[in-house]
Amino acid sequence: MTKKSKSGFIKERGVPLPLGVTIFHNWVNFAVSVPNEDKCRLNLYDRDKGTLVESIFLTEENRTGDVFSVRIKNNNLQELAYMYQIKDKEFIDPYAEIIYGRESYGKIISPEAKSNIRGGFNVSGFDWQGEKPLNIPYSDLIIYKLHVRGFTRHPSSGIEAKGTFHGIAEKIPYFHDLGINCVQLMPIYEYNEIIGQKGMGGSDKINYWGYSSENAYFVPKAAYGADPGNVVQELKSMVYSLHRNGIEVIMEMNFTKGTKPGLIQDCLRHWILNYHIDGFRISSDPVPAAFLAADPILGRTKLLAESWDMEQIYPRDYLPGFKNLAQYNTAYSVVVKRFLRGDEEQVASFACRLKRNPDKCGVINYITNHDGFTLMDLYSYDVKHNERNRENNHDGEDYNYSWNCGAEGSTRIKKVLNLRKKQIRNAFVTLFFSQGTPLLLAGDEFGNSQAGNNNAYCQDNEISWLDWSLSDINKDIFNYVKQMIRLRKEHPILHMGNELRSMDYISCGFPDLSFHGTKAWYPDYNHYSRILGVMLSGNYVKINRKENDNSFYLAFNMHWEKHGFDLPNPPEGKQWHVLLNTEAETNGTELQPLRNQRLYEAAARSVAVLISK
Repeated sequence: MTKKSKSGFIKERGVPLPLGVTIFHNWVNFAVSVPNEDKCRLNLYDRDKGTLVESIFLTEENRTGDVFSVRIKNNNLQELAYMYQIKDKEFIDPYAEIIYGRESYGKIISPEAKSNIRGGFNVSGFDWQGEKPLNIPYSDLIIYKLHVRGFTRHPSSGIEAKGTFHGIAEKIPYFHDLGINCVQLMPIYEYNEIIGQKGMGGSDKINYWGYSSENAYFVPKAAYGADPGNVVQELKSMVYSLHRNGIEVIMEMNFTKGTKPGLIQDCLRHWILNYHIDGFRISSDPVPAAFLAADPILGRTKLLAESWDMEQIYPRDYLPGFKNLAQYNTAYSVVVKRFLRGDEEQVASFACRLKRNPDKCGVINYITNHDGFTLMDLYSYDVKHNERNRENNHDGEDYNYSWNCGAEGSTRIKKVLNLRKKQIRNAFVTLFFSQGTPLLLAGDEFGNSQAGNNNAYCQDNEISWLDWSLSDINKDIFNYVKQMIRLRKEHPILHMGNELRSMDYISCGFPDLSFHGTKAWYPDYNHYSRILGVMLSGNYVKINRKENDNSFYLAFNMHWEKHGFDLPNPPEGKQWHVLLNTEAETNGTELQPLRNQRLYEAAARSVAVLISK
């Protein structure tokens, strides 16, 4: 039945689905799930004045199951805000798409001001101009993980709208120069960044990372907008610009324990349908894996998690036509860091991690991530230095598998500095020559440091902000990363779609992948071994209709002494050439064949890459 309220709103019973606010013509449908309650209020406010305009009482006649719904007729939604109320307590709609009152980042909100934080109405449109998902396969993906605010907040960023979505769009030429084709964004939905403030009180500590227990999962964070009042349009414009330049967008979604599966599903669909997001890194605990994997809307959306129960999700003999699930390969980081440091008993595990690339899902390889040392700090500090977090250095991971290369922290000792640079080169060769999908932590490509802080969750300052002046100081590191990315893209044998079999299944005389020791065809997996030879045969993939890819031989020597590697024969009619050697800061462009095609001597703590030509 249609009724008219005292304030002139025409209202009638709504529909229970979809949850949240749905706008059609001049009508607005409100639907909210409120379990264990028999009544609820919908309060409408004047957005600017903050005064209550209308309070609509929802009773059993507005209820379907646990959902209360009502629809009203109104033409001035942009002038209103809304809240729901149970008894004397108001709450924001969990499905709200806009929230007013959180436009300033890091501002402690007084109890009086907090009462003005309210849901809003998304009435703006956006012309996507027929833009379609890129659907880049995991095998071709190169992920660049960044924090929206910290990426361009530093004065050295050269960006006008520092620390915003617009700032990321301004950096698209940089992404192109580097060669990445996917950005993974730490939480960009609305979250409470003031640690300790739940209702009354407050703190001067910032939840910089965004992994909060108070989240509005459907709302872009207003403070990340150059114009907070227009953040919806700005975020869509950023995604559109990235897509136009061949770059996908993955969001991190930190669903807290107890989040309902239906809300998770609706949330992911919301970001896909309204913001054209390409994928999500989702916290594993509350996520119903099989439920999400079976959702047809998510069928070509990348879903990254710590683990997936593939036997539960897919039948044993079933291979998905498009691999959209991926495992975050934490074990890769640990094994690679330990091997590159020269630890014992790591060679066999290291070989497995280089090869791993499951048939039914992707695998995301990273050495460093937000929760740990940056790559420069990994080889500059033996222990964490989190004193500025004001937790007596008790926070953060104690086991970092790092090595300061001879001096703790900042130093002028040239021998130490050179060794640090070599270890960084070793890490990048390993990351980009591993099968699977590489993930690069923003700033590692130019030696960004957090001064030994491995848990900078509360540092909204120059500890966490990328110092772009380092991109000139460490231009050699940047150019090295560019070279690794370019080589990976040019040679499909370095990023195959499925796991290599270590078999000669095309009768070419070589397996697709083989491991070696100082003696060819005999890998040394003894506990004392710190060396590994890896051959990738290009006969198994073509770079064009007529030519096979090149073959590669990688000589990993993480011992503190040089070692000679007996080389397997290259393909018939080819010779081994040194493509790069991490012992050298730069590698020449003119490739010369090895004088001795049977032996390569690898320097201590170095990686060499040979190519067949």
